[in-house]
Amino acid sequence: MPRFMSPGELANELASANLLCYGDSWMMHPFANLTPELENIHRGENILILGDSGLEAAELVNRDLRHLPMFEQSLTDNQGTLRRVYLSAGGNDFAGFDDFASILVPDASAAAFPAACFDIPALTRLFTQIFADIDTLCKLVAARAPNAEVRLHNYDYAIPNGKTKIGGGKWLKVPMDACHVPDDGNLQRPGFRREVVATLIDTFGHWQENTARNNPNAKFIRTAGTIADDCWMDELHPSGRGFKALARRLAAN
Repeated sequence: MPRFMSPGELANELASANLLCYGDSWMMHPFANLTPELENIHRGENILILGDSGLEAAELVNRDLRHLPMFEQSLTDNQGTLRRVYLSAGGNDFAGFDDFASILVPDASAAAFPAACFDIPALTRLFTQIFADIDTLCKLVAARAPNAEVRLHNYDYAIPNGKTKIGGGKWLKVPMDACHVPDDGNLQRPGFRREVVATLIDTFGHWQENTARNNPNAKFIRTAGTIADDCWMDELHPSGRGFKALARRLAAN
């Protein structure tokens, strides 16, 4: 059984982890996620999966919650065998009614191009906090499992169609509606709202790339552009086919 859902489960099998997945619903979504696809790629290696759907970056570094202590314990306990940490964090910080609306200008109806829809100071403040937390996680890995590489990604160009599989949703379309982001009715690229999302994802990727540059144990994998439009389960999550393509991209090299 190469996939484990807690440090205790791993210990009960008298096994050690070679790979550690830590983060949000892209690691833990109940319908489809990256971890079974990574398991198929990394056959013969033990994968430990920690995190939860909906977690923001700040929650992944909060010592008062259960996730960070388990992460730290896992790094220490498996430092001799751990070779890679897959980290998925930040998406829940900028997707959602309050979060996405907070980085858009209140009335974007006159925006002539996608980048003009963003409140740049607010976006910068948010990303500064997200990447301080991601930097903290990279440094924890370096200190506790120095032979492990951290793999970072920048999600993908989601479709702001309002579709939800579970939960309340309101991740992309509803905040855009509230902020009067121009809607040309084209949900394929280069439709206006698709390019607003692409601008956000590419900017997130630039920050991820810079974080990897500042942490020698980290590597940024540009996953944006991997998922075909028919491989999205909802506004925020790929389907199984989408995650399969993402896992291949994320695990390559």
